[in-house]
Amino acid sequence: MVLSKRERVIHALERDDEPDKIPIFYNGFERTGTSYQYFIESDEFKESNTFIENTYSREEYRWVGNITELRFWNVDCEVKDPWRHRMKSAVVENPPNYPGTYLQPTSGRIFKRVDQVKTGLNYAWYFDGYFKTPEILHQYWDEYGKPSECINDEVKYSPKVWEEFVDSLSPYFYPMARLMIAMNEALFEGMTVSRATYYMRKNPDFIHEVMNEYTTTNLEFIKRYAEAGVDIVFYFDDLGYKGRSMFSLENFRTFMLPYYKKLYQECHKHGMFIVQHSCGYIDKLLPDMVEAGLDCIQALEPAAGVNLSYLKDTLGDKLSLMGGMDATRILSFGTTKEVEEEVKRCIKSAAYGGGYFAGPSHNILNVPWDNILAFRAAIEKYRAYPLKI
Repeated sequence: MVLSKRERVIHALERDDEPDKIPIFYNGFERTGTSYQYFIESDEFKESNTFIENTYSREEYRWVGNITELRFWNVDCEVKDPWRHRMKSAVVENPPNYPGTYLQPTSGRIFKRVDQVKTGLNYAWYFDGYFKTPEILHQYWDEYGKPSECINDEVKYSPKVWEEFVDSLSPYFYPMARLMIAMNEALFEGMTVSRATYYMRKNPDFIHEVMNEYTTTNLEFIKRYAEAGVDIVFYFDDLGYKGRSMFSLENFRTFMLPYYKKLYQECHKHGMFIVQHSCGYIDKLLPDMVEAGLDCIQALEPAAGVNLSYLKDTLGDKLSLMGGMDATRILSFGTTKEVEEEVKRCIKSAAYGGGYFAGPSHNILNVPWDNILAFRAAIEKYRAYPLKI
């Protein structure tokens, strides 16, 4: 049995049984890191070099473009869709007292572009949150529009465009459409963690107002993706630090979970899967997220304390698992043998019975090139079912 990329991905999300191979998903090279610089100078880049064109408008929709990196990793699915400029008023000039920065008026997040130490390439770092009071937030939303008012209605979510996009990529991977607002990140980065926690205690209605607005925006995108025929929605939203979640379980259940549940249920209403990314330790949050309807969780950072084996044993019949291979310690600082053993550890822990996607726990930054090649080779070596480890 040899499955198509789409069939393999859907199989793993349905968790009925084992597909032919473990599907592959990864977060990508960080383009300003050393690993990507090694890659673009490598023979493997030349061998994988692929650029896909399409017949629909280059002005209205995203050119499929360069998929060389994705071919190198032989991914089965990727967060890639044909729509751009989905939101208006993306950035504005720096606010007072923040020279050299820019601000996102939908969330209040301030960013600053800084050259990376190892490569000298420019990267946009999160700098601070500006929406520290309800008055500031309302001032910006009144001037630039609430997030739901910034949806660009000129973008058309056509089944024809989506089908052609999927068809052009079908030999290489199956695409997933991404949601535009990372609600928890927008909340805590837009007003800072300390202010968000303060308002959770002193003005909970304000937190609910903000979360409801972010949710309304995402729900609208889910509906539009459904109209286009999307199968899988991917949602980026960090919830954890190293060793603990950002907010208490009580606050998560009060201020995040009800809104996540609306997203999950809206996807299911339209027959779509929803996959969520979260860095950090989120083990104690996942049972509630699964109960609310989450289909798959991605990242699963062992360096943050995530226990992949325990999650498979306790939630694996209800939740697909994506990633978990230690990108921040072993891949970056280990030997090639240790990299191979890490791949084997994760496959042994989570791949039995299906429902697992192989991949790193983070995007790839400054990893030695030998470790990159060892990592890719180990995944290919051990991903076939029945498992032989």
